Amino acid sequence: MKTCRKPLPPLNALKAFEAAARLRNLTRAAEELHVTQGAVSQQVKLLEDYLDTQLFVRKPRKLELTDAARAYLPVLTELFNRLQASTHQLFDTDHRALLNVKCGSSFMQRWLMPRLADFYRQHPGIRMRLMSSVWPSQDEVEEADLEISNGFGDWRGMQVERLTRERWLVVASPEYLARYSINEDPLRLLQLPLISTVGEQEHWQQWFRSQGVVDFYPQPVLECDTSTASIDAACHHIGLLMCRSFSVAPVLASGQLQQAHAFTLPASGAHYLVLPNKPPAPKVMAFSQWLKQQMAAEEQRFDA
Repeated sequence: MKTCRKPLPPLNALKAFEAAARLRNLTRAAEELHVTQGAVSQQVKLLEDYLDTQLFVRKPRKLELTDAARAYLPVLTELFNRLQASTHQLFDTDHRALLNVKCGSSFMQRWLMPRLADFYRQHPGIRMRLMSSVWPSQDEVEEADLEISNGFGDWRGMQVERLTRERWLVVASPEYLARYSINEDPLRLLQLPLISTVGEQEHWQQWFRSQGVVDFYPQPVLECDTSTASIDAACHHIGLLMCRSFSVAPVLASGQLQQAHAFTLPASGAHYLVLPNKPPAPKVMAFSQWLKQQMAAEEQRFDA
């Protein structure tokens, strides 16, 4: 007696579920698939009806996967990845390796972009896709071959290598320094507008305490959520900025900003190279080696 095999679910429904489950977000899944959020939600509901199984527990601002969804997701992700790889291998006319790099927008714009031409000169056989991130990955390197993260090296289950050793500097624009009289007395800085970056481990209060100034709680006139925005604010003469040496080094070299006080404070945070916990592909090894060489040369220039 023959058993009737149930046909596979619609492909669009499978794609919508896989993206939404992997990203844990309908909006991000819609952006990846180039459709509306409503279309993704509709396709997921279609798949749930087809399988007669609930796949998501929908909560405000997040999706939770059911046990069935957690079991189904890796099967679909592997199948789609294999299908994509085979399609590129058989039909893609550009056979150069594609390297996916994830990093913060400040690092990408101020440090990596000015140096990429050198990487392409050394490795013309590699293409690159850059993806900006606000916060580093926590459990695994997501959607990328490697990640350059700003943090404290506490990523579990991944290969982590520290790239920088940094210090906190107080900087300002030449125009700002010409307008205000600044000496080595830290109390003078308390009288001037201050800029800071939200989310950093160290802040102005620690800088002043290290200079023997206690019981003061400086309130910056401007706080930005990225170091790029903070540096731009300082370049536009808004105030004194406390910034990590690595982030501000290109702007100091260009003369747009100058160090305003001689005292520096060691930074607990740094930039790290974060890799999946598996043997790296040749394209990953090539970029990692180039990155570390560039970082070493940058550190020597700054120390000089």
